[in-house]
Amino acid sequence: MSDRKSQAQGFAATALGAAPESFVNPLTVLASPAWRGIEGDIWRAGAGAKTAIIKQYHPDTAFYVDPAKAIAAARHAGDTGAGPVVLADDVDAGLIAFEALPDTWRCSGLQDAVVPELRAATIAAKKTFQSGSRLGFTASIFDEIATLAALAARLEAPTHPHLAAFLTVIGEAGARIRACDMDLRPCHRDGNTANLMIGPDAGVKLVDFDLSADTDPYEDIGCWLMEFFDCEPEARAGFEEWEGRFDEGLFQRAMLYGMADDLRWGLIGSIMAVTSPRTTLEFAKYASWRFLRLSTMALGSQAADRLRRAA
Repeated sequence: MSDRKSQAQGFAATALGAAPESFVNPLTVLASPAWRGIEGDIWRAGAGAKTAIIKQYHPDTAFYVDPAKAIAAARHAGDTGAGPVVLADDVDAGLIAFEALPDTWRCSGLQDAVVPELRAATIAAKKTFQSGSRLGFTASIFDEIATLAALAARLEAPTHPHLAAFLTVIGEAGARIRACDMDLRPCHRDGNTANLMIGPDAGVKLVDFDLSADTDPYEDIGCWLMEFFDCEPEARAGFEEWEGRFDEGLFQRAMLYGMADDLRWGLIGSIMAVTSPRTTLEFAKYASWRFLRLSTMALGSQAADRLRRAA
């Protein structure tokens, strides 16, 4: 047995109050097409009638994940009802235990984006996470991108032929958005449908809080729009669905955040492709998909229109 697994089993015993009788990995880890199970090993541990989900962070994600902050955000989600309840944590070891949702719950996928009830429940869960007191730590996607781009350059990681153009557009987006008024709130900062759990009666709970922080809530909207809608007319309707009204300037702000999210994850995937020991995972393929989608939005005249109209 590996030292990591043995450590996780010992932590599971603490979370469950007894040595686990079962300890299994319930999911297939994928970098592409969905970034699923990358940040940490996931274990389902059972002892008697008690069951817990154990997450054990991987050291190769430390350049973009702070486990202490992710664990704090997960506790906020559990406290607000936006996510599963946290049973225990060991920040120093990068370990966290969640309540195991009943078997009637399942992981979401892109097919769920077209179901109006599930979209509404996702919006409600994100807004619930944004409620309550702040997390106590902030983040800027534009600062993160600058740091990631510098790291990718140092590593000579293959990225995209138009990376310089992407960085220019997103840098201008950051300058534009920083000049806007914003009310920082706790934000999930993750549009990936794989990080939603779907329950009975279209219930939704958020999982994976690895980037969560206090930030502009329009980043949450932008990440969601980019994942859930394939074209702009649908995204416009989605923005109104979230906000209950339509505002052109705020919609454009959200879309710029969505573009920035594609650049962030393209860079993360590129860096993981040259640094992670988990060489069987398709990090570069995932990065190329995020860069491809960004290229359709950042290299045309509509990018300048968004910058002018964002508010």
